[in-house]
Amino acid sequence: MSPDALCLYSLPNEILVSILSGFETQTLLPLAVVSRRFHSIILRIIHFRLLLAVVSDYKVFLEAYHPSTRHSDPSLFCSYLGTDGLSAKHEGEGSLYEDCASEKGRFAKLGALYSRFSPDRLGMQGLGGSLLGWRVATGAPDQATPNPTQPSYAEGDDGSMKVLHNLNLDADELFVQFCAYATLIKVGERRASFFSEPKLVQSGQGVMRVWKQWLQDRACALWEQEQGQDQTPEVRLDRPSTTSCPSIGSDKNILWTDYRKNVGLRVAVRDREGLCYGKAAFELDDVPMSFSLEIQELVVRTTHLMLVVETATKDTRKRSGKALVFGRFASVSSSPEI
Repeated sequence: MSPDALCLYSLPNEILVSILSGFETQTLLPLAVVSRRFHSIILRIIHFRLLLAVVSDYKVFLEAYHPSTRHSDPSLFCSYLGTDGLSAKHEGEGSLYEDCASEKGRFAKLGALYSRFSPDRLGMQGLGGSLLGWRVATGAPDQATPNPTQPSYAEGDDGSMKVLHNLNLDADELFVQFCAYATLIKVGERRASFFSEPKLVQSGQGVMRVWKQWLQDRACALWEQEQGQDQTPEVRLDRPSTTSCPSIGSDKNILWTDYRKNVGLRVAVRDREGLCYGKAAFELDDVPMSFSLEIQELVVRTTHLMLVVETATKDTRKRSGKALVFGRFASVSSSPEI
């Protein structure tokens, strides 16, 4: 071969980035093992896509409820809080990969990132409509007495609205079911119009068994922390710090909707009657208990969010322009005959 003959590796990085950017992420990943140069370029492309995914035009829509209140619990829009560890810096000090001596382990760093969202009951009002009334109107008939598992809302110390669910267990129950489904929604140009997008929680997932033992352990741990907080009031335990992104995957306060830990709810559990505080678990085996479950954050693996946004963007090009519109509209009277 002539020494002047052109080959793939003779192309500058800018051209290779332009070529490889046209591939979907799932197609790019197998190409990362071709060479170190491909590995570096593809890592940059995916890193950039992660940055775009967390600031996309899509809103995260959360449905969290006890099965008995499926048709009456209001749905929640979630506000983006941040992605710990993710920054626009790709190399050097302060980047996500600063502790990686070589290419090894850099993709694992991306896979350990989680994006955090805060559920907001009132967030829909600023989006030009209310799904809350639509959800209730299409659900079960109004109940004469309040449902003990129906969520309540309380204002936090920082002015935010807390989302609380009551979980009640009879003496012979070992667990209670809780459901959580997260979907991407794109707000249309018209008032109260929303485009349904791919789901963050896939079919067959989202129904969780919340074990009584786990509720007791989490309630006792939070109670002990709050007792210590009384002695050191400057330490705030309302919303735990997540300075290290890998810690989210091992956080005991998160209820995961799937075994891959792609989507979860960070919760604060409290014993409503204070029965388990300072007692051994076996002392409460045959005792009915009631817990308060506060949904603090929705956590989504950032790579999973990126893939769903990528699928949603692809489907948008095929959309016919139809949307679901919720709201009341004035009826148009028929024009008089001429």
